Amino acid sequence: MNRPRPLGLVPGSLSGKRALVTGAGTGIGRGIAIRLAELGTDVVGVGRRVEPLIETGCLAAAATAGTTTGGFSWRALDLRDRDAATAAVAEVAGAGGLDLLVNNAGGQFIAPATEISDRGMAAVLDLNLTAVANLTRAARPSLAESGGTVVTISLSSPERGITGLAHSATARAAFLALTRRLAGEWREGGIRLYGVAPGTVFTDGVRGEMSAEALQETLRNTPLRTDTATWEIAEWVAALAAGVGPLPSGTVLQLDGGAGIHGVEGLTG
Repeated sequence: MNRPRPLGLVPGSLSGKRALVTGAGTGIGRGIAIRLAELGTDVVGVGRRVEPLIETGCLAAAATAGTTTGGFSWRALDLRDRDAATAAVAEVAGAGGLDLLVNNAGGQFIAPATEISDRGMAAVLDLNLTAVANLTRAARPSLAESGGTVVTISLSSPERGITGLAHSATARAAFLALTRRLAGEWREGGIRLYGVAPGTVFTDGVRGEMSAEALQETLRNTPLRTDTATWEIAEWVAALAAGVGPLPSGTVLQLDGGAGIHGVEGLTG
């Protein structure tokens, strides 16, 4: 299906903006980082592994060749290290301010709820909820100075529960509830917070977790019979950062082909 890009985003739309994107080395995070750089954003990407971040940097350099704004730099970071994450935000903000935080990094494994150990549950909740909340709170002072934006990548309607992802759905639903709460509490600081909830995204991680047959069955059960493209997520993140067609802070965009409305499950990774 041909899905048009939101209107109003052209090279330079985000010139002068500075963004921190987590999980920028692969998949959705890489797509977001490159698109933001194309639009003029000074992007700082973080992730646990250095090699994928370097590759993202090369792709971003090719995408921005010949332009005078926009770029990509990276820092290795494990978000679960609270002190390191807080220090990274301070370093990024101190080197030029912070206009946009994209909470993309996360992770999970597929298992029935009865087979998820206490350790496994704690690890997924820590990565997808506690660590993200810590980073978001650390970014608040800098975002308040710029009237900035927080965009968190989630799952399609996690509050309804997702088979095989009880731990991740719990964490994502909780953070979306926090997003809505912070939208009210941080309004006076000019900070806008949004959630973006894709459906099934054909990243390498998802393809490694699900068979081709299972993925196709998921799409057949989706009202629009389509996956969520990485570029589509990236475009909406950029649109929210640019204030195109401003939505109320606290809004969650369901980019899932109607899956959330009809109770069809999807996966990102």
